Amino acid sequence: MNFRKVLRLLSGRLFWIALLILIQFFVLMYVVLWASYKQGLYIAFSFLSILMLFGVFTRQEKPAYKMVWLFLIGIFPVFGGVLYLVMANKKLGYFSRKKTAKFRQSLPDSSLFADDADSSIPEYAYDYHRISQYIKNVTGLPAWGNTECRYFPYSEEFFLDVIDEIRKAERFIFIEYFIIGEGKWWDSILKELRKKADEGVDVRIIYDDLGSINALPPKYDRTLRSYGIKAIAFNRVRIHLNPRLNFRDHRKIFDIDGNVCYTGGLNLSDEYANDVIRFGYWKDNAVRFRGAAVWNFTYLFLEMWFMLTSESEDLSAFVPTVSTMHDGVVQPFGDNPLDDVSTAEDVYVQMISSARKYVWITTPYLVPDDQITGALMIAAAAGVDVRIITPRHPDKKTVFEVSRSNYASLIKAGVKIYEYIPGFIHAKTFIADDCAAVVGTTNIDYRSFYLHFELSVLFLHSSVVSSVKSDFEHTLMLSEEMTPEMVQAKGVRKLFRAFLRLFSPAF
Repeated sequence: MNFRKVLRLLSGRLFWIALLILIQFFVLMYVVLWASYKQGLYIAFSFLSILMLFGVFTRQEKPAYKMVWLFLIGIFPVFGGVLYLVMANKKLGYFSRKKTAKFRQSLPDSSLFADDADSSIPEYAYDYHRISQYIKNVTGLPAWGNTECRYFPYSEEFFLDVIDEIRKAERFIFIEYFIIGEGKWWDSILKELRKKADEGVDVRIIYDDLGSINALPPKYDRTLRSYGIKAIAFNRVRIHLNPRLNFRDHRKIFDIDGNVCYTGGLNLSDEYANDVIRFGYWKDNAVRFRGAAVWNFTYLFLEMWFMLTSESEDLSAFVPTVSTMHDGVVQPFGDNPLDDVSTAEDVYVQMISSARKYVWITTPYLVPDDQITGALMIAAAAGVDVRIITPRHPDKKTVFEVSRSNYASLIKAGVKIYEYIPGFIHAKTFIADDCAAVVGTTNIDYRSFYLHFELSVLFLHSSVVSSVKSDFEHTLMLSEEMTPEMVQAKGVRKLFRAFLRLFSPAF
């Protein structure tokens, strides 16, 4: 690391926030330990830890998450209970859930603007039809026909297409992204957005404060508002220990007039277009939608906007106004930590379990829990061709080590794992049997499944399915198949990976 990088790190907002939170953690630990031994509160703190252990056992959580806290409270019987109280409250709160429930009551009748596509799914695709029904029953978001789709296997085409569509906007532009970063592409997009705001177009932006913390100046939402753009920084980072820091908005939505929308793995920053090189060539994807299915994206954005602002609106004013040719079944859906359902993980598991010939996956992080791991192993043992492409060049080295620690058992079970040689693959895709595909923002890790607001799209018998397959096959030619010998760890690294796997729910 050169001097310039060190200086940028030390002067960054993230560094100082992380440092202050770490200091608070050690101060809290010192005060608890000092009080327990100096003031005779050892029994009280130990009793609190016992109560928290009972809470861990009775709380409905994934076994891996419970194991982490049982371990921490067990080895720190005095401090562990206090730490659990401070950091393990994973609920966003009663009022956020109540707001979401209230917003769903205002959902307009879908017959106002299109017919849902449930009846158009062929009978021979029953297993995948079941996935679609699951999504609708859990999220309330239906599958659609009458939607034209275009898959972007490379980011450069995506950015050019977005700018072209912005210029056609007449009613509104809704943008919700994990990362927005100042630079060539965002400056070009913002220039067009400012023009549209001046023309009276309703332009709204939600960006994640932590995701964009090193990419945007502090309080950038104020700058956007000065341009006539409505803007909110999601879950602004606070300089104190609190569990809300874990909840992030990882979605990608670029919605224009409710008629055209983009989503995928791409964020709005130059590194995603390879204008800034950090981890070799950045491989990512996006999809453009035109037509009925855009409604699901519009709804998800307005739901988030209502949760953050409490602004009530007539949702029927935002429905699609264009009709396009049928391109299979398209079903965008969201996932969030407001409930006890991991919709995205459940869809992934059903995709794996429904596959008869093959299921191919790309993911930047391979940190599966027992549910995903079991589904992958069972599918491979049943003769399904299971292939997973992950990065050779990581963006987070600790997560990379956790991912590699999972390779050996999966490979032994018959799963084929490849690493993308040119750089970092950030695309999150599932494809099965030339019939179904999922493209979106959800990684195979605990944070995406249980802590983040995420977004995915199920495609059935759509042109996107063949596009994703072609992209996977091309990426596979640039990847190397891993063997148990290649990922075998010895000595300190083996212990390090074992330690990281224990705490993998934190990644």
